[in-house]
Parts: sequence; C-alpha cells; structure tokens
Amino acid sequence: MSRKRINCIECESEYFEDSSEMAELCPDCTHKLYDYPNCEHDFENGNCLKCGWNGETSDFLKNQIK
Repeated sequence: MSRKRINCIECESEYFEDSSEMAELCPDCTHKLYDYPNCEHDFENGNCLKCGWNGETSDFLKNQIK
C-alpha cells in the first residue's frame, strides 16, 4: 500500500500525510511549534522511513530560541 505524500506548509518538506497529528504540518514542525510528540526518525536515502520527512527546517524554526 502506498502512503500519500504531501508538503508541510511551514518547512516545505515532503512527508506522509498520515504520520502527523496536524493537517498541513510535518511531524517535526508539529513538535517544534505545538509540542506534539515527534517521530523517532529512521533516515534512509535522505528521508525518514516512518514519516517521510527529509530533515528540512524552516528559517523561522531555525531562528527560534529554545
């Protein structure tokens, strides 16, 4: 079964639609912006096998002080 890939509106990374708690945001952005649990990423060939995220982060999130 093929999983639907969509793009995050924050970081523009492609990810699997069913892997995120929020519509239109990848698991990493939902975690950083709203403190939802993040995927325990397992990268292969540049993408996470679990959620499809490619490791990109938006400029906004890169500049946030944590």
